Amino acid sequence: MDNTVGSLGRALTSQQKALIIGTLLGDGSFEFVTSGKNVRLQILHSGKQEEYVRWKYRILQSLVRTEPKLTSIFDERYGRSYTRMRFRTLCHNEFVQLRKIFYRGSRKIVPKEIDTLLIDPLSLAVWYMDDGKWRPDCRGIYLDTICFSIGEQKLLISCLQNNFGVGECKLHWNGEGYHIYIPYPASMRFRAIILPHVIPSMIYKLPPITPERLSRRKFRQDRVESQSYNTPVSRQQSVSIKEVGMKI
Repeated sequence: MDNTVGSLGRALTSQQKALIIGTLLGDGSFEFVTSGKNVRLQILHSGKQEEYVRWKYRILQSLVRTEPKLTSIFDERYGRSYTRMRFRTLCHNEFVQLRKIFYRGSRKIVPKEIDTLLIDPLSLAVWYMDDGKWRPDCRGIYLDTICFSIGEQKLLISCLQNNFGVGECKLHWNGEGYHIYIPYPASMRFRAIILPHVIPSMIYKLPPITPERLSRRKFRQDRVESQSYNTPVSRQQSVSIKEVGMKI
């Protein structure tokens, strides 16, 4: 039986809220239940990301009744089966408010007040683990933000620059739409901020400090080396956003 209502009077912890904000920018989604009056969070990833799903589950466990489940889906178009890992939370009063902020109808959006919400490095790390990747040829970083409008992506760029001190950020066209690109060496700043929150199974998503790809065995050493980049950030820092040649 799916989760419906529970834990309504218990406030979210700061860690839970940071994770939820990060995954709402990525793969997480809110669902209405009981005639649209209550809202729950769904976490859904490929079966290959089981360790990552279970990590999210452990943080949100006080809001969940059923453990993550691994299921298989057959895609008739390609004649292949795929596995996915999913769990749903109980409903929560704070989810109702967060859904009003992050959704317009059924579409996820980037709210205008994102600069007051995306402030925790954990949120940034979850967003990247959900929807980030790096370019081996130049160690730049992509964030898959194609589902958001150009104006919404510019809000995210401003947030990255002002809240986290990530310098140069651009909008890149990938043939289907624009997404956020962080070139080297700004990608090293981004990397250092999220590194303490990236779980071992997701370290492959991070660009290496040196051109050679880092192995998991060097993960601990890599954390120490990256601290030189991890200096305090002033919220007053601001770098202008490069405009793209089209109207918002």
